[in-house]
Amino acid sequence: MISEEITNYICLHHYRQINSVLVWRDGEIIAENYYNDFTSESRNVLCSVAKSILSIAAGIALDKALLPTPDVPIANYLPQFREGRDPMHPFITVRHLLTMTSGICWNGGVHYHCPMMEQIRRSKKWLSHIADCAVTTLPGTYYNYKEFDVILLSAVLETVCGDLFDFINRELYLPLGIRSGRWYKSPCGIYYSVGDGDDTHENSSNLTAREMLAIGKLCLSRGNFNGQQIVSESYLSEATSASKDAIDPNYGYLFWSGKDWYACRGYGGQRIHIFPEKNMIIVMQATPTSRGMVYDDLIWKIKEL
Repeated sequence: MISEEITNYICLHHYRQINSVLVWRDGEIIAENYYNDFTSESRNVLCSVAKSILSIAAGIALDKALLPTPDVPIANYLPQFREGRDPMHPFITVRHLLTMTSGICWNGGVHYHCPMMEQIRRSKKWLSHIADCAVTTLPGTYYNYKEFDVILLSAVLETVCGDLFDFINRELYLPLGIRSGRWYKSPCGIYYSVGDGDDTHENSSNLTAREMLAIGKLCLSRGNFNGQQIVSESYLSEATSASKDAIDPNYGYLFWSGKDWYACRGYGGQRIHIFPEKNMIIVMQATPTSRGMVYDDLIWKIKEL
């Protein structure tokens, strides 16, 4: 019945780009719908859902004391930020990267088609490029959703964890039963974001709906998966709540959050929405378009079914 209502709603609103909707509640999948020739084995681009995965990786690094604290300066790991290029560089911490509050100048552009990302993609030295950008606000005082902070976090984690994809694959993906091709890596050696590279070849890093569900279940169970503590409960509690440093009431450590929910969200409708009080997880996958569709109305509709 729920599956039918979901399909009817999608058809009514002409949401032709939605590829899958999966609903899990109280320990079982209660709806699993696929469209556009997708199946349970189909893989869909994650977009910025990868940011939340990166946040979990940061939590694991903290649990293993590879990072001493979220408040450690990034200059300890990135030499470009201890060369005196900007007087604010010594004050930028890992926590600021997790909460998008580094203060580094950023303009997201229209529908997040950002000329600043086009510039960095043409650069052969991404970290040096970012270090040359002005810090326009005091770190920790202003939230601005930006890719630069995620790139810097990836570089810090690569420094302390070794190859970042290998670390995520070993510590997170394999225990959850997730199979992923290697993430995209920039020409200068930085893992940027799942789905940012060429996803048509063997390096495809897209996930299935059920693999996304596994990430949601890990978060809902506060870091425990099938009896194994993958990431600490204390970290996930902070990560999925509005952070005091985020300035934005709906953002934690690369997770979005609200009154009774938190979520991994990606451009074009990629979603892992978690409702702890309802013991519910909603996964959605879609083909991104230039309109930047979000389909949040469908999420709230399903929540009330």
